Amino acid sequence: MTAALATPANAQSRTVFPDLSLRFTAIRYAPSEPTLGWGGWIGGGAGLVRILDTTAYVGADLETVIGSERRAFDANQANYHLEVGARRPIGPLEATVFFHHVSRHAVDRPKPAAVDWNVLGVRVAGRLRGGALRYELGAGHTTLISLVDYRWELRARVEGDLATGPWGQAYAGVDARAVTTRPSTLFDRRGFVDLTVEGGMRWPRGGRHLDLFVAFEHRNDVLLETPSVRNRALLGLRIGYQGS
Repeated sequence: MTAALATPANAQSRTVFPDLSLRFTAIRYAPSEPTLGWGGWIGGGAGLVRILDTTAYVGADLETVIGSERRAFDANQANYHLEVGARRPIGPLEATVFFHHVSRHAVDRPKPAAVDWNVLGVRVAGRLRGGALRYELGAGHTTLISLVDYRWELRARVEGDLATGPWGQAYAGVDARAVTTRPSTLFDRRGFVDLTVEGGMRWPRGGRHLDLFVAFEHRNDVLLETPSVRNRALLGLRIGYQGS
C-alpha cells in the first residue's frame, strides 16, 4: 500500500510501448508485365506511449514491386510509407489523427524527379454486428507534393466475415481511395479513384493470422513518372501479428 501511495497518479495511467504490430504481404499480379510481376509489403507499427486512453504511435511499410525486365526476379520499385499519429477510443469508435508520408523510388534505374507526398488527416474505425463487420473511414490533405499534384485524399474500407468455423474464416472486403488533383502538363486530370475488392480465407490464432486471398484491383499511378492505370487480379498471402 505504501508503494501505491508513493506512485504518482499520472504514472499509473501511462504505459510505454503498449502495443506492437507486424505484417507481411506477397502478391502475384495477373496479368503480369516485365516491370509488374509481383508486389510485396513488409512493415510494422508500435504504440510509443499511452496516456489515459490516447496512444501515440509510429508505423512504417516498405512496398517492393518486382518484375522480370532485367533478370528473372528484378526489383524495380521501392516505395516507403511512414506514419506517425495519435489514436483513442471514442465510444464504440477509434479515432486517429495522423501524418502519413509516401516516398517512391526506382531501383537501379534513373529517376530524374522526386516522387513523394505527405498527407495530414483523420480517420475513424469501428465494428458492427458483434465485430463481424469492420469499417474504416479517413480523410486528409497533402502538405507536400512532388510531381503527382495530389490534393485531397478520401479512403474507405469495409470488411466482413462471411462464415466462421473451426476451419477458419471466409471473408470479403472493399477498399476505395479517392484523390483530387491539380492538372499538370504530365498528369492532365482532376482526380481518380483506386478500388480493390478482395475475398479469401483467414486463419486467426490469438494475435496472429494468415490470409490467402484473391482480389480485383483498379489502381492509378502504378508507374513512377508517367500516367498509368491497371485493372488486374491479385493472388496473395498475408501474415499479420497484433500484440499488446
